[in-house]
Amino acid sequence: MTSFGVQKRNRGRASLVAVAVAAVLATGAGVAAAAAANAPAKASPAHAATVAKAVKASAGGVRTVTPGQKLTAGGDTLWLTPEGLSIVAPKSSGSDQPELVRVADVLPRKVTTVACGDASGTLWAGIYRGPVSASTKVTIKLGDRTLDAQVVTLAGKPGWGAYYVFDTHKVGADKPVITVES
Repeated sequence: MTSFGVQKRNRGRASLVAVAVAAVLATGAGVAAAAAANAPAKASPAHAATVAKAVKASAGGVRTVTPGQKLTAGGDTLWLTPEGLSIVAPKSSGSDQPELVRVADVLPRKVTTVACGDASGTLWAGIYRGPVSASTKVTIKLGDRTLDAQVVTLAGKPGWGAYYVFDTHKVGADKPVITVES
């Protein structure tokens, strides 16, 4: 068994929730699971079908994007550059200024995660610094729900990828478990 690690990522704005990721354990070649300190509340049965449809529609396969190519999720905008993942979450932050999650701040074989939320839901996004292939998959388990994140990377072999998924639930007390399979 190989040990991996996860880094903490703090957001400066009070309306953005920082997810303090506590630990990552390797459970096999290229598989990591992480427990985090803050996460969305458990889903009510009424929202389960809606979340499942939204997740299914947004997930699937690793996408290669060009630097600066805009991606959207739940009204938020994201893009990759060689420096990292930029996120603009105006509903939760009240600002159109991008927040940059820098690749240089993420140690090899580590994951950083950010949750940006308001009453309409939560954007989960972050960087995984490690090998990214066509089969790389990132899931976020929140209580009895599992969200399949969209994985994106830049062309070539940058040695990292980003992931994101919009959850229609507000951030709550459940601790997420983040799994990266390569």
